[in-house]
Amino acid sequence: MEADDSKLLQFAVKEVNRGIQRGDYSKHNESQMEEALTQAFDVAVEQSRDLTPEDHRWFERAMERWQQTRRKMMGKVRRSNLRRWGRGFQLYSDCVIASEVMNHMLEDCIGAWIRSDESAVNEDLLGVEGVMGGRGLKCLTMLSLQSRACSISNEIALLAEHGYPEAVKARTRSLHELAVTARALSGLGLTDTTVSDRYGAWTVAEVRKESRARSMMGFTPDPLPEDDAALEQRAKDSWGNDFFKQNGWASPLFPGRRPPIPFSDLEKLVSMDHMRTFYLAGNDAIHAGPSALNSRARFRNGAIFHTSSEVQHETTRHFLAAAAMTLSEICNATCRVIAYITQDFDATFAVKAVRDAVELARLEFKADGMRPPS
Repeated sequence: MEADDSKLLQFAVKEVNRGIQRGDYSKHNESQMEEALTQAFDVAVEQSRDLTPEDHRWFERAMERWQQTRRKMMGKVRRSNLRRWGRGFQLYSDCVIASEVMNHMLEDCIGAWIRSDESAVNEDLLGVEGVMGGRGLKCLTMLSLQSRACSISNEIALLAEHGYPEAVKARTRSLHELAVTARALSGLGLTDTTVSDRYGAWTVAEVRKESRARSMMGFTPDPLPEDDAALEQRAKDSWGNDFFKQNGWASPLFPGRRPPIPFSDLEKLVSMDHMRTFYLAGNDAIHAGPSALNSRARFRNGAIFHTSSEVQHETTRHFLAAAAMTLSEICNATCRVIAYITQDFDATFAVKAVRDAVELARLEFKADGMRPPS
């Protein structure tokens, strides 16, 4: 074999020629030669600091220059977003704060209920001792779901402000999934625990799926803890193997139908399919589909595709409004469930407080921004 002026290629070719001389492979076997050259080139890359020291020094200097450029560019992006959406970010933050206050209030409601009703958390899930089920599980599941929604909503604000529109879309998709789940958990009634018990037991289905994947990779899954093993067996005995299929926990919402249950069907059932366009945009932002990759072309700063933050006002406008409204749906579902189970009906006033904050934010994003924070 012959090499050009590339030091790495010269090194790789020498390695291949040595292999030919040793009789490791034949130069007349094209597939062998291609594989041998690829392996030799990998070795050359690992030794490239010695083989091409000037290239490495150039790269390190370029990294130093880019660090400064990147810092300036990210600051410019953030200032641009704040200039247009400063008041919108502030009102969106108020939505999240209202939701966080609701979360703490509902935690107090649950605490007061437990202190006043000894049976509140004594219902075992599928009869497995020590594993909470029933009303207590439903309250805590909804509260945890709503707290996660608050956390994700905070992430969305931070990502939008600093100019990461694809991440905003992806996390708004996560909020949508939480909203669909929150509504589905009460699809048979605010105090009914049929679906929430199944959802609580769904952890064993997730573990089973993970164990199956690890087994296919050649790993030996860890044995289930005693409580989880008992819960898995009780779930199988009570609900059959269909429970472990896609969204099997939601089966009671679809009488006469067996899983799998597509997420889109859950959306329709709980009347959240009107937000599906945002969900699909989030899918594009998460997955490695060609349309998402092609849409990254910007031709900015001498590069075809951007690699850091950017300004996308329309994403900020539409998705922060969608995120705020979705957060309101989650808060609404959570607050009503906990208020009805704990019998603290006046707690539902917080639904109005969150809605008012969301409406102000929605109107601001509808007005297209350009107003400074007050």
